[in-house]
Amino acid sequence: MMNLPNLLIVDDKLENLIFLESIIKKTNVKLIKALSGYEALEKTKGIELALAIIDVQMPGMNGDELALKLNEVRSDNKVPIIFLTANYMNESDVFKGYVSGAVDYIFKPVESHILLSKINVFLDLYAQKQIIISNAATLKDAADELLRVNASIIKSEANFRSTFDQSPVGSIMVGLDKCFIKCNAAFCSFLGYSEQELIGKKISDITYPEDLSIGMKELEDLLNKKIETFSTQKRYLHKDGSIVWGEISICLVHDANNKALYFLPIVQDITKRKLAEDELKSSLEQLHQLAQYIEKVRENERVAISRELHDDLGQALTAVKIDLGIIRQNVSDSDVIVKINKVSALVSETIKTVQRLTAQLRPEIIDDLGIVAAIEWYTSEFAQRNKLEIFLNLEVKLSLSPQISLIIFRVMQEALTNISRHSKASRIDIELYESSDQIILKVLDNGIGIVENEIKSKKSFGIISMKERAASVGGSFEIYPVKEGGTLIELYLPYENQ
Repeated sequence: MMNLPNLLIVDDKLENLIFLESIIKKTNVKLIKALSGYEALEKTKGIELALAIIDVQMPGMNGDELALKLNEVRSDNKVPIIFLTANYMNESDVFKGYVSGAVDYIFKPVESHILLSKINVFLDLYAQKQIIISNAATLKDAADELLRVNASIIKSEANFRSTFDQSPVGSIMVGLDKCFIKCNAAFCSFLGYSEQELIGKKISDITYPEDLSIGMKELEDLLNKKIETFSTQKRYLHKDGSIVWGEISICLVHDANNKALYFLPIVQDITKRKLAEDELKSSLEQLHQLAQYIEKVRENERVAISRELHDDLGQALTAVKIDLGIIRQNVSDSDVIVKINKVSALVSETIKTVQRLTAQLRPEIIDDLGIVAAIEWYTSEFAQRNKLEIFLNLEVKLSLSPQISLIIFRVMQEALTNISRHSKASRIDIELYESSDQIILKVLDNGIGIVENEIKSKKSFGIISMKERAASVGGSFEIYPVKEGGTLIELYLPYENQ
């Protein structure tokens, strides 16, 4: 529920306050009453006022003085003030009142219907301002001031022009024909034109060609009252030929009869931000390419190391085992034979370790028998080594490309390594299946689960590596905790057959 707008009434006579209250109670406001300027200031500290109705002639602090004090602490959110007076005032007094913040005068005795009409006008203006604030939060300060002044433009054109021109944010009045009517200094500086050079130009004349369609539908929706305001981003052509970026918030201004007058765009220069975003995007793309290159180098190194382990170390160990067998046949000392047998057994275990390391570095089974056989082989050894239950549901019937197969295998390998290190799981379920044009891998464990900080941590290199692998072929990777306990990993890759 929205808070009611605050309306202040100040009169040094209690009977006048009671009379005003009897009129104003017909409106939907929160009423603040005061018998003096001092009491009014005290009661409205830190309170936003939609309207103030103040008696001009009061002892101690008159209405002009109170108006000045009310607004001196509200430089960005001035209170519209209606002065009540029993006397006809000369031009000097009226001017003084307007300077102090008056937007209107009502002469006593007060006509209730006139007062109600004026109050409702300002309450409507206040409500419109709240809507604009809500829909243009990023430009709140400038938009609030400009739109509030626009709401009272009929009564105070001079005040509107002053605020419009001095706003630090680019502000424009654009006719319904999409031509510039008025531009402030900030907007002129943004594009490098003078106001006279811009007046009469169309929006399309200074818009980057590829962005001409941006916002056009929304402008029509404003005219048709389908929306009250909208925001967007687009590129403009600077006078020097360069491209600048603007973030625009636009509303449509109406007259007292609700007839559309002109568009009021507020433009924030976001060129530096956009350039920084483009530079960051370029850097991320370079990092992505570097990560792919590093991964390719790693795979090549794995192949080279695997080959050297198999060809050199594996063959050397086999030769040692053969030589030990020959030596054992020519030795009669039982103690020496026992020692030779122990060394031979150690060499056999070392050969198995070399074979296992070789297979992990680059499992040739992927190339020979495919990804399904590779997963079955790896998980069987992994389950025995880590004392886990692993259940497989592998439904891929098509032959996948070596690149896709290797990514699936490496992601599964990294997932199982993380589970064994961190999850305290006793069971793992692995699914691999085809769905339309995608290959999907799912790895689910029943461990303690993963937390959000671990997923987003810059030190979670395993997760980062899996994401990079997926992204390298246009796929995606997700990891999240499940309600029942444990962690679910999902890998989606585009289908590529051999």
